[in-house]
Amino acid sequence: MKTKTLELDPLETLASDNNHDDSHNHQRSDNSETTKKFHRYLPLTILFAMECAFLLANAALPLVGLWFHTALLSQMGKWVLLPSRIIFYHRQLSPTVMGIYVGAPHPSNGGSWLETGTLAVIFLLILVIYLLALRYLPRLISRRYIILSALLLGITFAMVAIVTSQDIYSYIIYARMSIFYHLNPLTNSPLAVFDDPAYLHIYWVDQPSAYGPVWAVITAGLQWLINLVGFGRNNLVPMVLGLRLLALGAHLYSTLLVWSICGHLQRLTGKVSAQVRTQATLAFAWNPLLLFEACVNAHNDTVLLVFVLLAVWFLVRQPTFSLRPVLAATMMLALATSLKINIVLLLPGLLLLLWTHPQRIRSIIAVLAVYAGSIVLLYAPFWDHGAVLGVLRVNPGTYRNINTVTEFLTHLYNSILQLLGYPKQPDIGSPAEIFLHTLSLAMFALAYLLLCGRALFTRNVLRTPVDLLRWMALIWFLYCALGAPWMWPWYLVTFFGLFALIEAVDIDLWQQKPVFGILRLPLAVRLFSFSMLFLYCFYAWGPSLIIPGLPGFQWTSVKGPVVWFIPLLAILPRLMPQLEQRVRSVITFFQGNSNNRPGAENAGGASKIGTTKSGAL
Repeated sequence: MKTKTLELDPLETLASDNNHDDSHNHQRSDNSETTKKFHRYLPLTILFAMECAFLLANAALPLVGLWFHTALLSQMGKWVLLPSRIIFYHRQLSPTVMGIYVGAPHPSNGGSWLETGTLAVIFLLILVIYLLALRYLPRLISRRYIILSALLLGITFAMVAIVTSQDIYSYIIYARMSIFYHLNPLTNSPLAVFDDPAYLHIYWVDQPSAYGPVWAVITAGLQWLINLVGFGRNNLVPMVLGLRLLALGAHLYSTLLVWSICGHLQRLTGKVSAQVRTQATLAFAWNPLLLFEACVNAHNDTVLLVFVLLAVWFLVRQPTFSLRPVLAATMMLALATSLKINIVLLLPGLLLLLWTHPQRIRSIIAVLAVYAGSIVLLYAPFWDHGAVLGVLRVNPGTYRNINTVTEFLTHLYNSILQLLGYPKQPDIGSPAEIFLHTLSLAMFALAYLLLCGRALFTRNVLRTPVDLLRWMALIWFLYCALGAPWMWPWYLVTFFGLFALIEAVDIDLWQQKPVFGILRLPLAVRLFSFSMLFLYCFYAWGPSLIIPGLPGFQWTSVKGPVVWFIPLLAILPRLMPQLEQRVRSVITFFQGNSNNRPGAENAGGASKIGTTKSGAL
């Protein structure tokens, strides 16, 4: 039997191949166009998602169950509360937001817990979008996108109708004391102007300004400008907005400095990567904690960071050592110290860096002279025969514990004592609080001295600006963890600024170091910023209630261990394979024991037959 062979025309075959190639190229072109459109719209999509999350936070923060203090913005009109009215139309707002400050009824416990949980979920949503942005945007965006997007997000937070910290009113009343009452805010307390409209909103009524002359001049100058425009002496809203916009401007300027410094550091180390530089800058600019502290609470730590970053900027501009930029950096550190005294902790790092350069004695003497001379000149007009030192006697940071593990241990110990029948300990200044406060300070002092001494040895000396930045970031982290038992989230603004600079050059090195590899930096730091933002959920009304069975121990007292533990969750991805292996071994062990029981085989066979029949049916 003959088989018929099918023959094809060569021209038809060629045409078929060409059609196949054309269709394949057309499909590839379509995929390329789709990818381009995806990359074109992804930055706008993620920005839109983050803006929506910020609006949700804007709407939730004034709810009555959270019980935060007013920012007075409702005096501008009902439109300020429009997000809350639309999104949470079925919930009540805080009485202080509506202008009721005395005699307002407390929120219900159940409603407060519900609204606290709502705020926590919103903060978690912001974290997720933040992590997605850092994962997908750095290769698609520019510096302009970072600045404009941070401006949009900052303005959204600047219109929040509450503050979670009343420090902004302390800034205002100290500025008003200078401009309207001609009093020295560094030596006089707000009690001297108790009839001022800002007095009603401040918390620390009995202490002079804990901030230096630089902040006094900045805030007094802003108050003078607002008064010059003619907004009225009794109107506090322009000053609230002025301080928020000042902090937002400082944050945007710090973002530009981070961008510039990262570029210089990458060139100095030879690790040039535009994507890593963009990621580090975006991580700083979009950091929800930094935007919150700048645009909602208007904390001066945002302005403080500008001076710290300027000091670093002067150091990294030139590839070779020169005394002139070092002295300029010293001047910036002196200005920062005259804004907040704790920045003095960073000065020894600069001295240790100079110790490795030629003419080190001359350079160190010059730096110390410029630093001390600048501070003396800045404090001279406010000195008042040494009365400026009186703030040390009333500053709570010198004897109180808060937002740390020491606070948790203090309240837990006092509660257990009361449970055992001992007299109730005072809420402030108990023996346990004093002991743990002193212990924490001693631990920080020891760690500080060890790090300074370690930097003097040949192997660990600070030879480059990158070494200095690593040292400064570690010192500031330890200061917040141990050296400041009275710790608040805005204290970490400086740490996040320094970390962004290190991230631009060390992100590959972290994967090689055992400790950093386990912590999965920079993920742990991202979680750290979230945990500090999450801390404000503990200051709602609900968490202030007493835990049953522990007299005097509030739910809010557990915030210290919680917020300092959250960053450790970054190690879970590393541990998941090991945990999965352990779980599988345990399951295998129990399955083996069950199979060895009498009748296990028959039961297993019956089970298999039943499964088969069920499958057949």
